[in-house]
Amino acid sequence: MQANSAILTIIDQVNHVLAQLKPHEYRQQLPEFEGSTLGQHFRHILEFFQCLEQGFDSGMVDYAARERNLLYEDHPEIAAVAFGAFAVALPNFDAMQPVEVRAEFGGLERPAYTSTIGRELLFVYDHAIHHLAMIKIGLLGHFPHVRTDQNLGVSPSTIKARNTQAT
Repeated sequence: MQANSAILTIIDQVNHVLAQLKPHEYRQQLPEFEGSTLGQHFRHILEFFQCLEQGFDSGMVDYAARERNLLYEDHPEIAAVAFGAFAVALPNFDAMQPVEVRAEFGGLERPAYTSTIGRELLFVYDHAIHHLAMIKIGLLGHFPHVRTDQNLGVSPSTIKARNTQAT
């Protein structure tokens, strides 16, 4: 599976969950998240995708310069539209295109490192899986009516290892 199809699979999984959540559930603070919400996690995933898209256009990716758009964390239907917009833009990405990535280590300096769009696709993919694993914990604990793909939040290497152990 290539990066684009893997990310599209994640977007499908995300939109499947978003379609099942009521806005008050999406905005509910969860103790497992220390008061954060599912919506905040979905917004965070989305905005990393958007930062990469902006970086594709500008040549500089800055994940720390996220918009932190409250509409995405308060309204699952608006987040779903934005995830869909990223899916539409994704085929235009050139994985070999060089890009600079602005780092954030908490100090005054913010160095930039050379990368490629392909490497950053891998990063946002892995980052999304990480957050989806946390989202799944929140869903299982508080919203058992929401049905998810069994592999939501599971890395491909873990899926392969499980399949190998099962045979």
